[in-house]
Amino acid sequence: MKKLILMSACVFSLNTIVTAQEVMKDQKNSEHKEGKGGETRRKHELKKPEERAQKSVDQLNQTVGLSDDQKTKVYELALARVKKVDAIKEKYKGQEANREVAKKEMMIVKKEYRQSTKALLTPEQLQKLKTKAKESGHSKEKGHDGKVKNDKQSSSDTEIKKENESFGDED
Repeated sequence: MKKLILMSACVFSLNTIVTAQEVMKDQKNSEHKEGKGGETRRKHELKKPEERAQKSVDQLNQTVGLSDDQKTKVYELALARVKKVDAIKEKYKGQEANREVAKKEMMIVKKEYRQSTKALLTPEQLQKLKTKAKESGHSKEKGHDGKVKNDKQSSSDTEIKKENESFGDED
């Protein structure tokens, strides 16, 4: 009888441990997929390019106060950027070996967008943008969270994460 009770206790303990590990794994996976505002990456990827471009315009407008003409031009640039990035993602989809190549291509698209957008801004707006970037802790030496970047972390990884955020003060 003691063996039966001992065996039952062992099976129960193992079952509890396995269940706890599965729950922790599920929580970790859901946290990894969450973006700002609790959205999952999949929801972000399913947003229409027009919505993502408008979000970029709205963020920049909130920071520097764009005129109606600037909003239209920035929207066109943002929409072109979003479509190019989507095309790059589709081109390299499922090709882990080309991940870095895809990141570099996206960085080029992002840099072109930033340069074109900065060309549309007035000197006062550029100053507001730089001030906002400094307040947010975005600079070449710091990562997204304001901490000094780890040498092992690639700069392209950090830049991709900041794609839809403020422009920073890099040129």
